[in-house]
Amino acid sequence: MSVYDVLVSLWRTAVPAIVGWVAALLARIYIDVDEQAFSQALVAAFAVLYYGVFRLMEAKVSPAFGWFLGLAKPPTYPPNDPTVTPLGKPPAT
Repeated sequence: MSVYDVLVSLWRTAVPAIVGWVAALLARIYIDVDEQAFSQALVAAFAVLYYGVFRLMEAKVSPAFGWFLGLAKPPTYPPNDPTVTPLGKPPAT
C-alpha cells in the first residue's frame, strides 16, 4: 500500500468525524444539553451514519459521492500475497 493510499484512508476517516463534530455543535445550539457524554455520543452516531450513507452512495450510485468523504476515490489495497502468512501461524504445507 502506498503512502498516498494510507493518507487517503485517514482523510476519508477524518472527514466524517469532523462533520459529526460540527453537527453535534449545531445540535447543541437547539438542544440545551449539559452533559458532554451526550454530545460525544451524538458525534459518534452522526459520523458513523454519515460515513455509511456516503460510502454506500459512492459504491451503488456514483463515485462522485466520495467527495463527501473528503476524496472521490477510495484507497486501493494490494491483493493478498499467498506466500506471506499471518503472524503466529505456520506456513501452509
